[in-house]
Amino acid sequence: MQLVRPHLAALVIAASAYLPAQAAATPDPTPVSIHFDAAATGTPVNPNIFGHFIKGADNYGIFSIPHPDIAAIAEGDGIWNPDTRSPYPDALAILKSYRPGALRYPDGLGIHNHDWKKTIGPVEQRGDRKFGLNEFMQVARAVEAEPIIVVSEYIGTPQDAADLVEYLNAPATPAHPWAMRRAADGHPEPYNVLTFEIGNESWVDWRKIGKTQVRPPPEVGRYASQVAAAMKAVDPRIRCGIPLERKDDDRWNRGVLSTVTTDIDFAIIHTYPVKYGGGDMTGPKENLLLEAMMAAGYATQLDLSRIHQEIAAQLGRPLPLAITEYNLGPTQQTPNLQRPYRFTLAAALGTGDYLGRLLAPDSPVESAIYWSWLNGSFETVHTYAGHPWKSRAKLDTPLYRPAHYVFQLWAQNRGHTLLPVRTDSPRLDFSGITTMKPALGDAPRPEHKISDINLLDAARPLRQSPANTRISRSPDTAGGQWTLRYDGLTGGTYPNLLIRHLAGLPDDLRPPSPGLLYKVSFEARWQPDATTTTSPNLGLGIMDSRGWRASGSGIAMGGLQTAHEWTSFGGTYQPLPDTTAIVILARVEGTTTPLHGTLEIRNLKAEPWRAATIPARPALTAYVTRSADNSKIHLTVFNLTLDRDLPATLTWQNFAAATATCTELNGTSPAAVNRGEATAGWTRQNAAIPLAAPDRLRHTFPAHSATGIILERRVP
Repeated sequence: MQLVRPHLAALVIAASAYLPAQAAATPDPTPVSIHFDAAATGTPVNPNIFGHFIKGADNYGIFSIPHPDIAAIAEGDGIWNPDTRSPYPDALAILKSYRPGALRYPDGLGIHNHDWKKTIGPVEQRGDRKFGLNEFMQVARAVEAEPIIVVSEYIGTPQDAADLVEYLNAPATPAHPWAMRRAADGHPEPYNVLTFEIGNESWVDWRKIGKTQVRPPPEVGRYASQVAAAMKAVDPRIRCGIPLERKDDDRWNRGVLSTVTTDIDFAIIHTYPVKYGGGDMTGPKENLLLEAMMAAGYATQLDLSRIHQEIAAQLGRPLPLAITEYNLGPTQQTPNLQRPYRFTLAAALGTGDYLGRLLAPDSPVESAIYWSWLNGSFETVHTYAGHPWKSRAKLDTPLYRPAHYVFQLWAQNRGHTLLPVRTDSPRLDFSGITTMKPALGDAPRPEHKISDINLLDAARPLRQSPANTRISRSPDTAGGQWTLRYDGLTGGTYPNLLIRHLAGLPDDLRPPSPGLLYKVSFEARWQPDATTTTSPNLGLGIMDSRGWRASGSGIAMGGLQTAHEWTSFGGTYQPLPDTTAIVILARVEGTTTPLHGTLEIRNLKAEPWRAATIPARPALTAYVTRSADNSKIHLTVFNLTLDRDLPATLTWQNFAAATATCTELNGTSPAAVNRGEATAGWTRQNAAIPLAAPDRLRHTFPAHSATGIILERRVP
């Protein structure tokens, strides 16, 4: 592989070629202005907002991976060369070019099978586990990033977690045998790791090997607090966080927070705001999805403020938020995609804007970790020549996704102090899609019911009974009652129960009515047999009748395994503009031990509502930082439109600029993924731009672009 130098590895596109001829952008007549005071007090830039992830856990037995994940446990998914026992120089250079403030290790759901004690000791005695805890720490130190380490809630005990803290942080004396192990591994000085996550997305357990074990929410909070207390008994300086969901008024969060102690220091939130699992789109529906990704930072910032307030109200004290996974593109598990939307320029621009918003002085977020930069599902950089399960040979030149350039832009255009900035920009209405709320008008509006009709009264039952499952229905009971009997079921199953065709409904109750929601409510009761000691995540779902892979549209309503008495559940589904029918399905999210028990459902309803709206989204956003020596001002500007060039006037005070330079990211379209002709990269790098005066300039920000402008002070 070729060495990639920070900030210089780039796909250069001719400035005249970044937009296809058939989709030339139109200058927007609305004036745009950006103004700031360079002498304002400002706030320090938080480098931990620019965090990344290093994989080191084995996903064997998680989801459907059929064998050990050698790429992860031997190479950290491509960061570590097990032959030289050092980072790959090119991958390390790319990571350094992002200037990450924090690095998360070793995984998300992969932590469910992770035993940290198998990742230490002599490399020769670890089998395929060439990339372990000490190797990760070497990478973190090489890029000067704060480690964030995830502790398994399923493998090991609170004492094992305490041993981890001793290994990392205690002095290497006979009183600390695990620290002596660290010294024997070649690291006599403590690492002083201070930030730990207790578990990952505790509401699911996707293990196929070992015991499936989803704890009830109160037990999750109780156990995490026990783990944190054991860890803090070793080193009281450390901080521990617990995963929470981002749903409105979430039952899971209330249960978890009811039992946590003051040993929990922060709440962990994962933000994947744009949900879509289907294939390639075209036309207006694709444009809506691209807009959703560019608007997602704006919408999610408002959502995080709500979550922070709800946690404080429920817990009686505020908890800062750690966004230890985020991505603004949808997952899309459909094979053979021409343009996976998670890799698009639109997703990259939304990511860049999100990072700027998280820097705000009133943001409750203390860290943010992008999922995931290297050779992952949401990669910014791809280095493997083939599938890493078959060969770990590397490409001669890495493949860079558009998000790569966004992280480099923020890294090279990130000063020491964040300054207040006033941006006057057009605002754009957005009608919403999948889980993204509409953004309309000048003021927020609450959601409201638009009809008392129960859509499921006219639904047709579907008779699907998987192996070891018996499904029956009593339609003569109030609202209908379903009984699902599981006799030795293993694995996951998702049988459809009902289908409701929407064609006969009034126009405002069916797609494409803007902001249309279907709110599902029901009661459930789970009665496990005596032989069933643990249960997987049980639930219902509502989905587009075309199926998840075809439509990518649906939601899950889980946690039914905790309902030993009749308990109310529900969820909110936003259909696609072209949804013509919906299905209700049952869900068993994978179980390794035979499941025996009876799940009952009653009073099942789906009612039409109109979504809450947030104000129309800004077309352009700007963030301003000042260098530590006050000699430079950095502006980072995002044009979040599909087709509008935005001429702008930039003014400032208390800074006499002598020069201005510009670096610009753009592409052939907002759907560019750097495959074939759909390319994105630098259109300008460090190019001089004229100043109108020492305190102003005029610049046109092209459609779907990110721009960094550096002002340098006039020397007296």
